[in-house]
Amino acid sequence: MKIKVVVLITLLLMGGCRPLPEEAVRKELSPPETVVLDENTNIHYTGLFCGECHTRTPVEGGDAYLKFNGDYGQLCRCHHGTSPGYCHPLEMKPERDKQVNIPAGFPIEAGKMTCNTCHDVYRQCQKRLFERQSLRGGPYPRKTDFCYNCHIKEKYTKLNAHLQIQKDGTLDVKTCLYCHGKKPDEKTATYKEVTFVGDIKALCRRCHLIEGNHSGNFDHTGVKPSAEALKRMAAMISTYQIILPLTEDGKMTCITCHNPHEKGVIPADKPSAKGADSKYRHRLPGKMCIECHKM
Repeated sequence: MKIKVVVLITLLLMGGCRPLPEEAVRKELSPPETVVLDENTNIHYTGLFCGECHTRTPVEGGDAYLKFNGDYGQLCRCHHGTSPGYCHPLEMKPERDKQVNIPAGFPIEAGKMTCNTCHDVYRQCQKRLFERQSLRGGPYPRKTDFCYNCHIKEKYTKLNAHLQIQKDGTLDVKTCLYCHGKKPDEKTATYKEVTFVGDIKALCRRCHLIEGNHSGNFDHTGVKPSAEALKRMAAMISTYQIILPLTEDGKMTCITCHNPHEKGVIPADKPSAKGADSKYRHRLPGKMCIECHKM
């Protein structure tokens, strides 16, 4: 009897020393004490930093136990909207039509595209010393090959969206609809009247990368001009009879400085026609940067 009591007390004491469930999870998801985590740490492909995104160890095909209520803007905060190769809009509801066919293995969450739609985030959680390809179905010979999982290849290959006039001199309406929600009246429409199929920056980045293409390697898009800069822009508009359109919230975007239209699409006497087919498609050819920054 005494032995049973001693055993029972011993078991109770041992049970009292066990970590609580949440402590066990925290210990399981925490990296070794020898690992330093700072802003330069790459948390992917190590298998060490699960706790940065998960509250509990996820199971493939089951609950991911994501932090921030699954907000990828927070989960992927090191990349979200900052990568120079960022080329696809997120949080959009894909249209399942003849133009887009999303494979069954590309998850759509709450009806919207997320980082996890194209990137197999689960693969990034594991230690992979050599093969570090997170695009679903990868690796691919070329990055653009991945796009044709959803997009019809013939619709995108060898397409130059800036060639908008056909051989007979008429406007190629199909090219207009590559960017515009509906074809604008090129003779009368103002910038505020035209519609776009998506974010202008995302549309341009289908083909163009900003990194290394600007003086000082500076991405001007998303920048709100200062009061002094707005004065200089107003003077340029008045002096040179050009347009420098900003977004609805007053920020710069690609077409603030660049004219995406082919020469002849917009009547030559309109301010919106200036810079068409110029070098770099600058709206003020030869002195765009100089006039704007007063160099």
